[in-house]
Amino acid sequence: MTDNIDNTLLDPPTPPAKRHMLLWLDTETTGLDPYNCELLEIGMQLTDMRADTRGDSLNLIVHPDSVRNWAIHPELLNAYGMHIANGLMLESAEAPQEGYDYKHTAWNLREFINDLTDRYILHPAGTNVDFDLKQLDVHLSKHVEGSITEGLSHRKLDLSSFRLRDMADGLDPYKDREQSQHRTTYCLDRDITEYRQRLTGKVAQ
Repeated sequence: MTDNIDNTLLDPPTPPAKRHMLLWLDTETTGLDPYNCELLEIGMQLTDMRADTRGDSLNLIVHPDSVRNWAIHPELLNAYGMHIANGLMLESAEAPQEGYDYKHTAWNLREFINDLTDRYILHPAGTNVDFDLKQLDVHLSKHVEGSITEGLSHRKLDLSSFRLRDMADGLDPYKDREQSQHRTTYCLDRDITEYRQRLTGKVAQ
């Protein structure tokens, strides 16, 4: 008896193409230089490319592994004062070291990004995106294999480009910046709202 076996190789089904999405991100820190400041808060918000629909979000309070003495680093005083006023310094200090330190923050962030990159092509978005990516890399990448932002697209949406274009037209896109609460949730909501307004031509000048 002869078995009738079809030895034809079947082409595996083509997996569906990943959808392009924006990953809005913001960090709050004790200064501008990532090598001489601490990370206090991380915020991320997933949206579609027009920011009409929101998806997963992340907000992490960070308890830094150490905090630099303001007397030795007076250049950090402005950031310290700002984050004392908005309550972030206290939240950061009161967060338990275990679970909120850089190591656990890195693990949580890597898990969040990996889950999203399994499903989407993620384009970092926000204000001064390279600043935030650098802060994350310097403080957190040492606790994971590779870069903490591995898997994110090299193409970024930075609202600073739009604002510089406004300045070229004699406008002042930063006139209301002093009203910022300097917390990640506020900054992400502000940026997403501004981006949507720009797409619809309704941005206030």
